[in-house]
Amino acid sequence: MRQALRQFLVLVTVLLVLASVRMARVAAQDATGEAIEQCKAATPVENPWTKRLPHGWWKKRHEDILSAPGREACQIIFIGDSITDGWDSEGGGMKVWEREYVPMQALNLGIVCDSTQHVLWRLDHGAIDGLPKLKVAVIEIGTNNVGITRDPPEDIAKGIEAICERVKQKAPRAKILLLAIFPKGFGANRHEVANGLISKLDDGRRIFYLDINDQLVATEGAIRDRVGHLTEKGYEVWAEEMGPTLEKLMQ
Repeated sequence: MRQALRQFLVLVTVLLVLASVRMARVAAQDATGEAIEQCKAATPVENPWTKRLPHGWWKKRHEDILSAPGREACQIIFIGDSITDGWDSEGGGMKVWEREYVPMQALNLGIVCDSTQHVLWRLDHGAIDGLPKLKVAVIEIGTNNVGITRDPPEDIAKGIEAICERVKQKAPRAKILLLAIFPKGFGANRHEVANGLISKLDDGRRIFYLDINDQLVATEGAIRDRVGHLTEKGYEVWAEEMGPTLEKLMQ
């Protein structure tokens, strides 16, 4: 009887230990999942938000960037979303791009609907690989983290910081010109907190922060719509305000 009782107590003890271990594992998994969820802006992922466009368009745009003619000769890259993508559009920045940046061997890495997490995926899949002459990476990203992926400002800043770190790792000789997230809408700036955080990434060595938002807002007709897309005049302001800093970094 006593032996049976001892065996029973041993069994109960073992079961309690196993249950405790399992609970600890579940708690750890929940904590990890929560951390990832809280900072999805810094977690690389393909962009699912282009489903209204032709199937596979986003991935094709990424592949087109990887195979762009003269890519290996580029000295400056522009990383971002549709606002950056707009450098190549008529009625947008095309004229300014051809005048200012084609002679500088520039490459446009902007893709419509991208948030920070989507840019990170692209950087992890070759977006800036094989660019031996790269001198400057211009980064303007974050507005879709508010309008589409709904990330809090602190996470947007973490996502932008992660992008800067990827660029530093993959292009160790290039400088980074980090722009404040542009105003969202007709002068309404919903990015003050995130911009305040990313401004602290400026180290005066590799990362240089530049805020041209006041000039965009002050220039009538520079902002096209509530999303914050720019008109041709807006791209003129961007190029003019960025010019001195960019020229210095290119040297």
